Formats: sequence, structure tokens, C-alpha cells
Amino acid sequence: MIRNMKKLAIIGGGRMACIFAENAKDMGIETHCFSLESGVVDKSAFDYFYSVNILKREKVLEFCKQIRIDGVVATTELTIAVAAFVADKMCLNGIPLTVAEVITDKYRNRDVTGDVEALLHPKYAKVNTIDEFFRLGFDYPVILKPTSKGGKRGITVINSESEVTEAFEYAMKGAGGQLSFIVEEYITGGMECSVESLSFNGKHYIIQITEKVTSGAPHCVELAHHQPANIPLSIRNKIGEIVDKALTAIDIQYGPCHTEIKIKGNNIYLIEFNARPGGDHIAYPITELSTGYSYIKGAIEIALNSFKGIDKDSFLGRYAGVLFVAEQTKALKPLFDRCESYDWCYQKKEVSNELILITHNNGDNINHFIYCDENKPVFNLKGD
Repeated sequence: MIRNMKKLAIIGGGRMACIFAENAKDMGIETHCFSLESGVVDKSAFDYFYSVNILKREKVLEFCKQIRIDGVVATTELTIAVAAFVADKMCLNGIPLTVAEVITDKYRNRDVTGDVEALLHPKYAKVNTIDEFFRLGFDYPVILKPTSKGGKRGITVINSESEVTEAFEYAMKGAGGQLSFIVEEYITGGMECSVESLSFNGKHYIIQITEKVTSGAPHCVELAHHQPANIPLSIRNKIGEIVDKALTAIDIQYGPCHTEIKIKGNNIYLIEFNARPGGDHIAYPITELSTGYSYIKGAIEIALNSFKGIDKDSFLGRYAGVLFVAEQTKALKPLFDRCESYDWCYQKKEVSNELILITHNNGDNINHFIYCDENKPVFNLKGD
């Protein structure tokens, strides 16, 4: 290795960890991965690997001090508090530890953003039992989901009393033993989007807004992502202003955040925050394809305190996205079979000859294709 090379600690060994490692290597940065071996997708992606239970934060910190790392990044919800702990103890850039320990709590995040101007919240409450749920007296439909689980795991739209027990069972399974849930009024219609942002020293940079296509009720599984979202400039600007204030309210000072919202008319409703890069290929490669800006490298620069800001005027105006080819989108199969013949096809991945029913977001293990073009290709999930 090159002497005096910057050293990046990557907490977790999944696909996003590999993406961080690949981008760091492009930047001439030495990568150190911390994960149990069972959680590593590709050990060869990293310069150094340490088989360690990341929940043992003191052990991870001990390694990082010995290595003298220069920065640390989280890759999943589970790794956020660990990365913040290391950053705090080594005086590196990161989310404040007290914030990182509660940042995945959807209920907390709704509470602390309640006064953010123009950011709307559906009626919501925290529950632990079915009895508590019924005492709330919410009108149907409502959404039930774990309070601290990212993505769409454990989510159910409940339309009647008869669906409540099954929804709780589904939420508990998705929560991995968690016993706290959030109930929310279900906002029908509108467009789901995510906002990809980077923060440095408390200043927030809105990089891109992603339009999401979901399966809708009951489990709202994501079927496609498109950038940029097809929204008017006035709404785009409004979202930027709102999310900027919301990120300050939840106390994100450094690093990436994937903020999910719903747009209905001129109203912007909060869905949730995820203080890490967006999965399902959103943070990488789609955001880089659509803007020309490397979102992941920006996050690495922030961790290493070498971030110099972002010139959004230099962004490219390309269209990019991913479509998942599954049972819910089986009409896309003929297009999927021949998508490589189109100039807009950036990448195709065939995982299985059979189309599966998507039950939760797991974008790298589902048939999909990624597109990128100066003009927006036309796709129809109901047929080509």
C-alpha cells in the first residue's frame, strides 16, 4: 500500500459496503471493512477485512484506533450508531452519537420535525400491542410498520379490523423481534419520492429527487425508481427547502440521508428518514448516472473531511432509473429479455429464470435493468 494513504473504515459487509470500497479505491483510499464473515458479500472488495461483531462497538473502535483510520462510514441502519460511536471517540466527522442512537426511530423523527414549515404529517401514534391499536380509534385505511426498520420491511396497509392481527404478525416478522410499531393514517394517491442528500458541517446539499413506483397496498413494495422525479420545478424547490429544514431538525450534520416523502398536489408529507445512502441502486449508480456527480465519493469525502462543496450547476440533466422484473411487473419480461439491444440500457442483471413475487426491497437479488439516457425512455409496468 502507498505510505500515508488515507484510511476509511466501512462498517458492514453488504452490497453498499462493497460500493463504498469500490469508490474509495478509485480515490486512492485504503479500505477497512468490519463485519462478521457471514455478512460479507465480497471480501475481495476491501483492502483489509476484520471479522468482528459490529454490535461490539468497543472492539470495532479498538481496531480503528490501531489502524488510525481517517474516516468512517455506515452502510445500513444497523451500522449507523456503530459508525457514529467510532467517529465520536476518534473526533471524526459523523452523526452525533446521541442522535445516531435514535435516528432510525420513525416516531421520534416525526415528533422532532413536527414544526418544520410546510412538512405535513399524517395522524400517527406509537403502539406495542393490538389492544393499544384498537384503543386509538383510527379510521381506516392506516399503515402499520416497525418504528425502527428501514425500507419497506414489515409494512402493511390495513383496510379493516379483520386485517389487524395479520398486519401485526407481518410487522413483527419484518421487525426482527422489535415490539414497538408506528400506526399512521394512510395518505391515498399522490407520488412517492425519495430525496438524496449529503450534509457537511450542518449544511445540506440536495443532490437528486427520485420518483418511486410501488405495488401499493397492502405492502407498498417498490417496483421501480426514476430520476429525476417528474414534478414541476416549483415543487422541486419546495421539497429542497423543506428537506433542508427537516435534516436540521433531526440533527443530521454529516453524511448521506435518504428521505422518503409523498407528494399530493402541493402538499409534501413525510414518510421517513434513512441516514444512509438509498438502496435498490438509487445512491449508486442511478444518482451518479442522472447527475454526473458521484454521490458515494461525496459521502467518502465528507467522512474524510476533504469535502469541498458541490457545484450543482455542473450537474448533468440525464434520465436514469431501475425497473425490477418480478411477478408484479411480469409484463416487463419481454422488454427485459431484449433490453441490452437498446442504447439506454446501462446494466441488466438476471437473477432467476422465474419471476418471483417481491415481498420486500432487495434490489440486487431480483431481476432488473438500469437505464440512462439524455431522453427519458417510456416504460409501462402494465406492458411494453
